[in-house]
Amino acid sequence: RGSAVHEFTTVAVLPRMEPRDVLVALQGRATPLADLPAGTTVGFAGPRRRAFLAAHRSDLRAVEMDSAGVRAVAGNARGHGTKGDAPVPDVLIMSALDAREADLLDTAVEALDPKAWLPEPGQGALALIARHPIAEATALDHIPTRTALRTELALLDAISEHGTETLGCLAQPSGRWIRLWAAAARPCGDQLVRSDLTGPLDEPEGLGASVAAELVAR
Repeated sequence: RGSAVHEFTTVAVLPRMEPRDVLVALQGRATPLADLPAGTTVGFAGPRRRAFLAAHRSDLRAVEMDSAGVRAVAGNARGHGTKGDAPVPDVLIMSALDAREADLLDTAVEALDPKAWLPEPGQGALALIARHPIAEATALDHIPTRTALRTELALLDAISEHGTETLGCLAQPSGRWIRLWAAAARPCGDQLVRSDLTGPLDEPEGLGASVAAELVAR
């Protein structure tokens, strides 16, 4: 696998789909995250969601699953019933893409604010990979999304030695500029640091590095 990977290149980055996480109610009333009663069980996958949930709502009961478990529960008649011995939480937090695959996106309670509850780097971005450039595929390249992805990956690379499991970020190009929001939390959620910087559109790697430096300093 190692050498074969280097034979491929990204020939196109498609227009970004919905990057946000969404809240899906499985049991009880459809209530936004900020208004959920204390003790509500929240299912999710991944250390970023665990840390962000602890930082935003430490009074809720976290039910951590793997990605397959979240999708299985979401697709199981909206949580009415169980799959084996897996717990069925009251709500799920999942990516909009996973919610769409489970046919739950249209019935999600809310899309979480991407500048407060930041998504995974690159979430919602899809790329076409090939061994050689293909004209038909290259023509699909969406430059704003590619630039946003470059910015987020530069942040990820720059901060990697300090740990990235709880990092969330979102880059948005506008005109000649690109803005990058980012946040990282301690796994237990007792500290959440943020950065929000804007830089030239043609210097996405520099912006990513600057945001990484600011997060580390904080």
